[in-house]
Amino acid sequence: MKKKIALIATLVICMAGMAACGDKKDDSSKNTTNEKTESTVQEDFDVTELADKIKNEGSFTDLAPLDSKIAVDRLYGLDSSKIEASAFYSNSNATAEDVAVIKVNDESYVADVKKAIEERVAEQKASFESYNAAEVPKLDDAVIVTSGKYIVFVVSGDSAKAKDIIKGYIK
Repeated sequence: MKKKIALIATLVICMAGMAACGDKKDDSSKNTTNEKTESTVQEDFDVTELADKIKNEGSFTDLAPLDSKIAVDRLYGLDSSKIEASAFYSNSNATAEDVAVIKVNDESYVADVKKAIEERVAEQKASFESYNAAEVPKLDDAVIVTSGKYIVFVVSGDSAKAKDIIKGYIK
């Protein structure tokens, strides 16, 4: 177990270093209003904007940006060719906190992404039960919201606040 924790900690440190080298896209065409229409089609939004808002306004103690390629490939085991855009914040293994906002190319891949997230929650629960049981309630109250091509995942100290923020973006 100690080797696994050391490996995960090393991975997170490497990911944080790589994230510092990443490019930040500026999407000047994004919709700046939060008005919802009666349409059943999910309005497009910037995944990084929502991830940042959740991180900045939510209840977190231990989050750092995580390189999307590393998160997609290693943490969630997803097919990066099926991901249109994504933004991630993850913990340093001291807490269970996570933020993931993912937009897929095709809605048919949403179920696979949701399953991968649920598997991550289960793995995190098993891990935290043995060395930091105080974090397990956060995982029990994890937020997973899907709409159209979007999937939002949040593990925080205040799931209700996370849900409120997500409601401004997800129909």
